[in-house]
Amino acid sequence: MEKVVCNSSIKFNLPNRIKNNEFTILKVLKDDKRSYVLLIKVDEEQYVYKVPKEKNKRVWQRILSFFRGSESRREYSNCLRISELGFKGATPIMYWEKRVFGMCFDSFFISSYLEGKTATINELFFVKNELEKIHKKGYLHGDSQLDNFMILKDEVYLIDVKLIKNKYGKAGAAYEFIYLEESCHKEIDIYDKTSLSYKLAKSLNIYLHWIGRMKKIIRRKER
Repeated sequence: MEKVVCNSSIKFNLPNRIKNNEFTILKVLKDDKRSYVLLIKVDEEQYVYKVPKEKNKRVWQRILSFFRGSESRREYSNCLRISELGFKGATPIMYWEKRVFGMCFDSFFISSYLEGKTATINELFFVKNELEKIHKKGYLHGDSQLDNFMILKDEVYLIDVKLIKNKYGKAGAAYEFIYLEESCHKEIDIYDKTSLSYKLAKSLNIYLHWIGRMKKIIRRKER
């Protein structure tokens, strides 16, 4: 069974044209084991076409999709939530998914194309303010690395965001700043590193890195 959900404001024939591959590929933005992302053009408009390859194929993800939908569906919903909460991001255009026995076996997500630039160390002040706004609304970004903030006309846009409810309070917010700092590959001094919340988050961060290293060692030995 196939399912298509699209933004009511788009041209009525656009979903069918994209589903039937009636578009021009302008650029491959990403192609790795996790996802396949294209910049495409339909008529004179540009869009981002994203296939979550890894989550489409993993057996466990397929089972989970029976209850929570596909990764493409979640990305579409996240884009809607960005706007609903008063933040800026890409406009969700549509998502398509193919289900077998209620489980998603294939999907893709289409959004508008943002012609901005990825945030750099020089824009950390703006990224910090945006991250704090998210936290004040009771949410976490979910993937707060520097590359997931875009600067367009001196405004911050959110990309690859999860926007999940913050169940961990100040420790959850502190962890996001630790993750942001790691993505900068250098120490940054834009958040409080003396609080108990930071120390708890940092301890968890160290533990998770240790678990990651142990898993790599075990995999190497198994080979």
